[in-house]
Amino acid sequence: MRMNWRPLLLTLALATTATPSFADDLEELRKLRDTTINLVNALVEQGVLTRAKADEIIAQAQQSAAKPGAATPAPAASSTATGASPPVVRVPYVPESVKEEIRDEVKGEVLAQAKSERWGQPGAFPDWLQHFTWDGDIRLRGEADRFPNDGTPNASVAQLQAFGVNIANSTQSTDRYRVRARFGFDATVGDTVTVGMRLATGGVGSGTNPGTENQTLGTYESRSTIGLDRAFLQYRPVNWFTFTGGRVGNPFFAPTTLIWANDLSLEGFVTRFEPQLGPRASWFTTLGAMPILYNAPTPGSTSSSKWLYAYQSGFDVRLSQRAQWTVGAALYDYRNIEGILNPSPYADTQYNGTAAPFRQTGNTVFDIDGLANLANGTQNTLYGLASKFHELNVSSKLDFGFVGPTHLIIDADWVKNLGFNASDIAARTDAQVNREVRGWQTRVMVGYPTMQPKYSWQAWVGYRYAQRDSTVDAFTDQDFHLGGTDAMGYYLGGSFAFEKNTFVSLRWFSAKQIDGVELAGADSIQSGLPLAIDVLQLDINSAF
Repeated sequence: MRMNWRPLLLTLALATTATPSFADDLEELRKLRDTTINLVNALVEQGVLTRAKADEIIAQAQQSAAKPGAATPAPAASSTATGASPPVVRVPYVPESVKEEIRDEVKGEVLAQAKSERWGQPGAFPDWLQHFTWDGDIRLRGEADRFPNDGTPNASVAQLQAFGVNIANSTQSTDRYRVRARFGFDATVGDTVTVGMRLATGGVGSGTNPGTENQTLGTYESRSTIGLDRAFLQYRPVNWFTFTGGRVGNPFFAPTTLIWANDLSLEGFVTRFEPQLGPRASWFTTLGAMPILYNAPTPGSTSSSKWLYAYQSGFDVRLSQRAQWTVGAALYDYRNIEGILNPSPYADTQYNGTAAPFRQTGNTVFDIDGLANLANGTQNTLYGLASKFHELNVSSKLDFGFVGPTHLIIDADWVKNLGFNASDIAARTDAQVNREVRGWQTRVMVGYPTMQPKYSWQAWVGYRYAQRDSTVDAFTDQDFHLGGTDAMGYYLGGSFAFEKNTFVSLRWFSAKQIDGVELAGADSIQSGLPLAIDVLQLDINSAF
């Protein structure tokens, strides 16, 4: 480590030149000497200097002070022994302005060097790690799932599964304990490029739930799975344009979970424009091309890969000093998301790749292998989505700050599936399907806008109504009605931060099906199978 010792030596030299002939200057310079020596000793204690080096510096300063022309007091013993008059000691006068300049110079150079070399930080990160921003969080959850009667008992699991409902329990109360852990970083590369990665708990691989990172405890102490939740490269040449590619999280404005689950991370390529329209408004446009399922071409399969092309545009407007309004409209255009019936009843797998690898509950489905199962008397069902999905979405968020840090926030989402076509569904599935394509969700929240400060709090209440084919059920909320569509009801809750960045939350969801399930297939339509679900969640969250 290189240091500029000139200020220290100069200070030590001045600190050793005073004599009792000038009491005021002596006291001032003694203070300066003591301060400097204390600084050197502090550097030794922090491991910046060795004791030997510190002693050497002090000795050099004292030698400099003892050179001809320097103020050196006469030995007191000699004067007393001889009785002679003490020799005249010449002490150069140091003006106050010079002493002040010396102090400022020493202070400035030492502090600058301490900051640049991170004194007092043993094992400090090397320079390249200073470009990294780290973040992470852990959430502990206790969850109680209940299945109320409300006058009509839920249908049995066997009945529901026979009509394509992806559920394993519809009547038995269940308590679960879960954990979510995430850890990642963003790193700047040059002036315009950022890369990021994040690891998270949850299912890994095709067929697992993409919208949750929860890991249920109680696996006979086997270890939890960890997956790559984020992995992206972002290019931002100017402050109003960004291009991002990889596993990018959710780049769209989504104030509620009507369309996108909170933990969902999308993959693909996203371009965002965000020019400023004035001191109080900005305009944003987000364009995305995202692969949903890659189907490799094979001799026995003609299934196309599934894609999402997304377009969202909106405005962010500051209505007043403490009021903000964000509004956006989006079209989520899924390609090849719908299933196609295998045309032959004899071991035909031509369109197996059009099946949905993961489903929750709600969307109308049909058996892609229905002809083969009907002809052969088998039950090897393979479910695909009956409807196409081109979702028109309007989103809004109003944020009013009214009492200190307390805010009133009103969120709203509305969606309509423009891709639903009864004639097209009948041609692909040989069945008629009811048109259930709308959904909306709203929430009113009072409290702090974030849960970072100690003693921050929030309280909220909301309502959700999502018809069966309003949105793709695989990617929507995971908690309300235990995930999916064809559900309506209310939810409420609150949070309190008992420590900085650490808070407890209590949430209650009460939901029931709107119409019951519907299975599109060969002469098989069923509705009216009830499924009511209440969920209570107690969370402890801590983040850094």
